[in-house]
Amino acid sequence: MGFRVIRGSVRTPSEQRYIWATLEIWKRLPEPRREELRQLIGAVADTPPEGRALFDVLVRARPPQVASAATGVSLARVYEMRREFYDRCRI
Repeated sequence: MGFRVIRGSVRTPSEQRYIWATLEIWKRLPEPRREELRQLIGAVADTPPEGRALFDVLVRARPPQVASAATGVSLARVYEMRREFYDRCRI
């Protein structure tokens, strides 16, 4: 899944692309940065299944529909969490 602008986000498209690119190189990020992003995922998600769905979408680049079906989290909630993550992410 490639980059797509998230409508309704407070971030500009270029900021969103930067966040997306950061997530694309997850394994090459320093451990403190990965931990910071994990904590943000945990702060955005209310339950462990929501956290898994958001991690799948952001880090594993799974389509929101697949993450939703795999975790039982509603598709609307997956999109909402993704937008919130991008809005709260420190660049």
